[in-house]
Amino acid sequence: MAAFYAIIPVFIIILCGYLCRLYQFPGDSFWRGAEKITYFLLFPSLLISKMATADLSGIEFIKPILVIGLLYFIITIIFILSKPLLQLQKPQFTSVYQGGIRFNTYIGLAVANSLYGSDGLVVAVIVVAIMIPIINIFCVLLLEFYSDKTQGDTQKRIIKSLITNPLILGCVIGMGVNLSGLPVPAVIIEAFNIFSRAALPLGLLTVGAALVLNSIKKSIKPMLIATIAKFMILPAIAMGLCIVFSVEPMVRNVMLVFTVLPTATASYVLAKQLGGDYELMATIITVQTLLAGVLMPIMLIVFAL
Repeated sequence: MAAFYAIIPVFIIILCGYLCRLYQFPGDSFWRGAEKITYFLLFPSLLISKMATADLSGIEFIKPILVIGLLYFIITIIFILSKPLLQLQKPQFTSVYQGGIRFNTYIGLAVANSLYGSDGLVVAVIVVAIMIPIINIFCVLLLEFYSDKTQGDTQKRIIKSLITNPLILGCVIGMGVNLSGLPVPAVIIEAFNIFSRAALPLGLLTVGAALVLNSIKKSIKPMLIATIAKFMILPAIAMGLCIVFSVEPMVRNVMLVFTVLPTATASYVLAKQLGGDYELMATIITVQTLLAGVLMPIMLIVFAL
């Protein structure tokens, strides 16, 4: 029951964001600005503040990196091998793939914090720092391979997607400060802490504001495939790998949280840029976010070890 109590407040805030956008409060221009300030300033500040001040001495990095790399390699191979059976057009297939592997960082950090406190939030930041680059590489490669667009350089797209991602940059800066041992003025750390306290609530509100309910009746089959992959297949593979590699309990639990999250809103942008079915992507994001309030706690209980 702890999973339900931890997740319900998160989705209440998401619902508030949806209702605010529905009733035009305080207006569309606010939500566009809120998404940008959350993505480019508040969440990177959260990652920097947590990573820069975290005690990393007792955390093992090799196993999580290996498990996460294998996880997304395996799920990608499963998608590729099952494509003939799925009978989806290339743009649909790439959007279903993104829906099956990507995660919403805002919700993940909020849930990890609710379930496991500050220690869990630090581990979550580290997991995010590992997952985001790996997922971006797999997504760009697969979207390029199945895209009808032949223009551009895949290598450049991958590099650009990594070096311009504010969340990756936040992790790199925070880790760099932590490992360098350089003293950081207390006022700077406190400024990042103040920014970070606004990140989770505003991030969750923007998730709710981005929901598009009028498209749910379309594309039932692709939505179902992406949802089964996201909430059942991905966590099952992740927990199997954690058992095989004896990943420590806290890291394993946080990884489980991130494998049962609804897909990221950034998936829509990538689908639009690389020739995916961005309308289907928006629908998958909405459906998974709505279902996550019920499915996440169930999956956390089912896969809890």
